[in-house]
Amino acid sequence: MQLMGKVAELARVIACVALMAACVHIVAVLIVPALSRADAYSLVTRLAPELRLAALDPGQAILDGMEDPDVAATVCAFDLAKGPVKLSLPVSPDGFSSIALHQEGGGAFFALSNSAAENGRIEVVALTPGQALERAAEDDEDNPSGEVRAVSSRTRGFAVFRALALLPSQRRAAAALVAGGSCQHAE
Repeated sequence: MQLMGKVAELARVIACVALMAACVHIVAVLIVPALSRADAYSLVTRLAPELRLAALDPGQAILDGMEDPDVAATVCAFDLAKGPVKLSLPVSPDGFSSIALHQEGGGAFFALSNSAAENGRIEVVALTPGQALERAAEDDEDNPSGEVRAVSSRTRGFAVFRALALLPSQRRAAAALVAGGSCQHAE
């Protein structure tokens, strides 16, 4: 009888320790992102002020540990609380280029490649759901705006402009291409 009591007590202690460990783990997982200053959005805002392009060095792999050295990239942080943002990138007729939009806290929410280009440029307007409704209300039914709109559930984010150098000799041209992108408040 005495042995059964000690085993039961030991089982209770082990169960309490396991429950406490699980609680600590859950709290840590939930609080770490809020305390972290190494998220992608924070890194981008340290590279350049809002709405200003900053070139990424493929050797440093700041945003992506597997960044391809044959891909030139620039980034631009934005805050949609100040209004919609228009992002634009010239395209090369013989290569790949793209714009990817990411939200603060993680997660890409929209991307376009050179296959969606018109007049030699990829263009997209990033906005909040409320701004999207306002713009849709302003649209003329007979003559729609034709702009590509990307709706973000968060107000702050960043865009990554990329261009592929098909040959090592084209790396400078790819870097010049992404440097020709723009990140500005939409009209």
